[in-house]
Amino acid sequence: MNPLAASSDQMMPLGAIALMMASLLLMAVALVLMGVRGARRRIRPNRLFGIRTAYTFSGDFAWYTVHELAAPWSIVAGLVCLPGLVLLPVAATPNLQVAAVLAPIGASLVVLLVGTWRAHRVARERAARDAGRADLP
Repeated sequence: MNPLAASSDQMMPLGAIALMMASLLLMAVALVLMGVRGARRRIRPNRLFGIRTAYTFSGDFAWYTVHELAAPWSIVAGLVCLPGLVLLPVAATPNLQVAAVLAPIGASLVVLLVGTWRAHRVARERAARDAGRADLP
């Protein structure tokens, strides 16, 4: 008998569900917090929390501008995690339980990556305009 087939009939243990729900909630809170604090320019340059790229570390203007521009995207990315908190405990099969976790995380990641990319692009355009150069993308 296939051990994977046997385990697919069983629901996740309650402890695993609680751990995944806590992880989703923590992810949502961290992303929303990053968005709110980033919009207010309250995240100081650091190596632990925020959008940490070569460009954002290039100076204060880059750091604060990227975080301010990415703030709405970060908040939406955090909110996208929340349906998983509702769907995970009520999912009828193990496959649906996995989907209830992975789908919101994947969607959140896409939103965050798009928002970060757009924020970087606009911040670079602003920096080029402020420097009197139109040649930077």
